[in-house]
This record gives sequence, C-alpha cells and structure tokens, in this order.
Amino acid sequence: MSDLNKKLLIEYIDGIQEELRDISDKIWKNPELQYKEYYASNLQKEYLKKHDFSIDELEGMDTAFVASYGEGKPVIAVLGEYDALDGLSQKVSITKEPISDGGAGHGCGHNLLGTGSMGAVIAVKELIKLKKLKGTIKYYGCPAEEDLSGKVLMIKKGFFDGVDCAFSWHPFD
Repeated sequence: MSDLNKKLLIEYIDGIQEELRDISDKIWKNPELQYKEYYASNLQKEYLKKHDFSIDELEGMDTAFVASYGEGKPVIAVLGEYDALDGLSQKVSITKEPISDGGAGHGCGHNLLGTGSMGAVIAVKELIKLKKLKGTIKYYGCPAEEDLSGKVLMIKKGFFDGVDCAFSWHPFD
C-alpha cells in the first residue's frame, strides 16, 4: 500500500473517530451476553448501512451479520465481536466498581474490538470507492466470541465461503 493510501486511511479514521467512540461507549453501557447482542449488532448494522455497506443476516443467528462493500477479488474479511461476559459489570474505572452486582460487562473490550474492526472496514471501503483498491471488504459481526461458538456456527452455515483472507484481533496479557 502506498504512503498516500495510508495517509488517506488515517485521515478518514480521524474524521470518524468521534462516531466510533460513541458507538463503542454505547455498547459498553449496554452489555449483552452471547446470542443476545441485539443492541450492539443493530447499532453496528445501522452505522455500516450509513456508510453504503449491504447487510446479510444469518438465519438462526439473530445477532450475526456480514456487511459487504465492493465487488470481485480479493474478498477480505475483518471480524468483530460485541458480546459481554456475565458478572463483569464495571464502571469506567481502574478499580473494581460494578454498575450492578453480578451484571454483564465488557471484560475483554469487545465494545472496542468490534468498533475498531468496523472502523477499519469503513476506511478500506473509502479506498475502494476512490478506485485506489479493488475487491470486496466485509465486516463480520460475530456473536458469542466468549464461548467460541459464534464463528464456528457461521463457518458451518457457509458464511465464510469465498473469503480469501480474514483478520481478527484480541488483547492478550
């Protein structure tokens, strides 16, 4: 990728960073357990539609979806999560301060992971739109990352068929 394209990506992300932070904060404030991520998945789908992505939903998995932009090869997938963990309710604080005792919370930062991945695909979409890249960029809204079943079910149902490469990220100690 040229330095000019990298500069365009950075400038584009800088331009939408407040919107992305807002989405991340909203998901943080509305933690949802696996397969119940209705608020988070709908919030992301609406934002991606606003940025000209088409949305495909997965029958039998209400909170899974794929947002696509472009056409042809390569088909690049970026995976995002948004589920929370039971018992990890937490205020924005460096000490343990639950919002509600025993409530759900984003212990692994999935409010950030999904939103960051979504921002990446939207920025790449801009390069495709400007004809600086060719191919298809896809965002995979993946439910139930915490129990490792969401992506497996999506694969079994053929949602990853035709993908040339997929990117995912997750913090580690």
